[in-house]
Amino acid sequence: MTLANAERVAFDHAGVEISDEAAERIATGRLRFELFMKAKGGYVYGSTTAPGARAKVVLSEEESVRQGATLRKFVSLQAGVAGEMLSERCVRLAVFARLSNALTGSGKMRVRTAQAVTELLHRVPSVPIQAMACSGEVLPLTWLVAPLADLPLEIGEAMALINGSPFATAMACDVAMTTARRLRLAEQVFAQSIEAAGCPASHFDRRLADHWIDPFYKQSLNNLHELLTDSQRDQLKHQAPTSWRVLPNVLANALRAVAEVSEAAEIGLQSLKDNPTFIQDGSCSDEDVVLSSGGYHDHRPAKAIDAVNSALVDLCVLASRQVSHLLDGDLGLPPLLSRTGDPVGTEYLAWGMTEPLATAGRASQATTLDVGLQDPAGNQSDISSLGFLAYGKHREVARSFDACFATLAITATLALEFRGGIKSSRTNWVQQIYDLVQSTARAVEVVGEPLRRAKELIRVCADEMPTPQFAEILLKSGRA
Repeated sequence: MTLANAERVAFDHAGVEISDEAAERIATGRLRFELFMKAKGGYVYGSTTAPGARAKVVLSEEESVRQGATLRKFVSLQAGVAGEMLSERCVRLAVFARLSNALTGSGKMRVRTAQAVTELLHRVPSVPIQAMACSGEVLPLTWLVAPLADLPLEIGEAMALINGSPFATAMACDVAMTTARRLRLAEQVFAQSIEAAGCPASHFDRRLADHWIDPFYKQSLNNLHELLTDSQRDQLKHQAPTSWRVLPNVLANALRAVAEVSEAAEIGLQSLKDNPTFIQDGSCSDEDVVLSSGGYHDHRPAKAIDAVNSALVDLCVLASRQVSHLLDGDLGLPPLLSRTGDPVGTEYLAWGMTEPLATAGRASQATTLDVGLQDPAGNQSDISSLGFLAYGKHREVARSFDACFATLAITATLALEFRGGIKSSRTNWVQQIYDLVQSTARAVEVVGEPLRRAKELIRVCADEMPTPQFAEILLKSGRA
C-alpha cells in the first residue's frame, strides 16, 4: 500500500489482487474478531449497536445479526443530494484505500468481502464530490460500496465497509500525484519565461543552495538549472523583476507542500483507520480489544491539501506578474507583443487571468472545523470531516492554475519569437505549446482556441495521462 502503487491504480488502471499471504492475514484477523465477539461482545459500535445517532442502544443478538446481513439492511445507500461527480481516478484511489484496514489483519472483513472491494475497480462506482461532507465519510461511502448492497455479510463487516476514512487518503494521494505533475509543467513554463525575459543566470545559481539550508530550495534550483543548462539567452544588464528572482523560493514551498501531502497519503495507505478499531494483542487473543475511535476522521490530509492550495495560488500570482511584464513593453519586448502589420496585440492574455486568480484566492482559504454540521438526533455527530471540503477547493485551484500557466506558456512562447526563437532544447511539452502558437495566422488569435487548448493540455497531462506518456512529454523533442 504505497503511493507508487496508488499511482498505477489511478493513472494506469492497474487492478489489485489479494495475495495468499495477505488473504491469510485477513482471515486470521477475522477469526480473532469473531473469537472476541463470542468471548466478550458487549458494546461494539455498529456490530451490537446500530450506526450513527442510534448508537446508544445495544441490540439483541438476533437484531445484531439481522441488521448487518447486507448493506441494504444497514444504511441508506447513495445518500445525499449529490451533484458533480468525483473523477474516476479519485474513486479508484478510494477503492484502493478502502483495502488498507483489511490488509492490516484487523479490519474485521472476511477475505471474500475484501475481494469484493477489489472488484469495484473493474466497474468503478460513481461518487459525488458535492454535499458529501459529514461526520466521517459515511455519505460518500454509501456510494462507493453501493454495488455491494446485497453481498452477504457477517457481524462487523457492514461497519467495516461504510466507516473509516479512505476518501481522505484517496484525496491526499490524488492531490500529491496531480500537483507533482503540475509542478513539473510549471517548471517548464517558468524556464521558458526566464528565457523570454532574459533573466540573469545569477538569480538561479545552484551555489545559492549551499547557503540556504533547505532541501526543497536546493531541489528547485537544481530543477531550474537543468532546464536552463543550454540556454543561450541574452541576459539583462540589471536584475529581473521580483516575480522571477523569487521563483526558487516559491517553487521550494510548493515542493515542500507536495512532500507533506504525499506523506499524509502514505500514512493513510498504511494505517488502521477504522471505527470501531479492533486491536489484536501480539501475545494473547485474550487481550484483544475493540475501541470506539476517531478512525473515520483523518485530519491531516485536509490540512496538507490546504497547504498545497496556498502554494499553487502563489505560483499563479507569479505567473500573472510575469505575463504582465512580458506584455508591458519593457524587457526589450514590444508593448503587448504586437507585430508590425498586426498591431492589436495580446492584452487579453492578461485580462483572462483575472477570474482564475480571484477564484483561486477564494478557494485557498483554510479549511477548519468551524463548518456547520446538522446533528438531528443522538448528539453523536457534531464535527464534520474536512477532506471533501478541502479537496473541492483544490479542484477549483487546480483549474485556475491550468488557466494561469496556459497563459504564461503562450505569452512566453510569443515573447521568445521576438528574441529569435527558443534558445535551449525543447521538450515535447514546449514543442506542443510552440505548435499551438504557430497554428494561428495572426499572433493576436492565440488568445482564443490556442489558449483554450493549452489549458486543456495542462489538465490532461496532470489529471489523466498515463504515467509513461507523462514521462515522455517531459523529454527533449529532438525538433529545432
